[in-house]
Amino acid sequence: MKKRHTGKMMSRCRGEQRGTYLLEALVAILVFSFGILGLVSIVAQSVRSTNDARYRAEAANLAAAAVGNMWATAPTNLDAQFGTGGAQLTAWQTQVAGLLPSATGSNTPQIDLTQPGLSTNARTVVVTVFWQLPGDAVRHQYVMTAQIGRNS
Repeated sequence: MKKRHTGKMMSRCRGEQRGTYLLEALVAILVFSFGILGLVSIVAQSVRSTNDARYRAEAANLAAAAVGNMWATAPTNLDAQFGTGGAQLTAWQTQVAGLLPSATGSNTPQIDLTQPGLSTNARTVVVTVFWQLPGDAVRHQYVMTAQIGRNS
């Protein structure tokens, strides 16, 4: 003969199950929260990488602009215009400081005109652009080397 559960027994079983759904819901919320935090971290890294690429491209454009201006300047005026304190160097450094973060002080862009060229009518020019993102300990740099003058 089968025993039937009495009302007291059923109420005891229900009492043991209380809170199970709440615990499952809390675990589901915890797992969902970790997933959302992971997505936020991926988006933040993506924004950081995009900014880094943007600043690197900007540095390359600024260095190319400086080299282009040197090509447009008479070879006898290069030292006066792009050497220390030169008008075009100062204007270019101001432009770089306006477009790249922390491109001043120890991160001031530099143009080195002291390298000999491939011929007596040319010189090797090294343009270095520095920048540093806010809150970043790493100083980034872009270096461009060009030959200015005739190679004959």
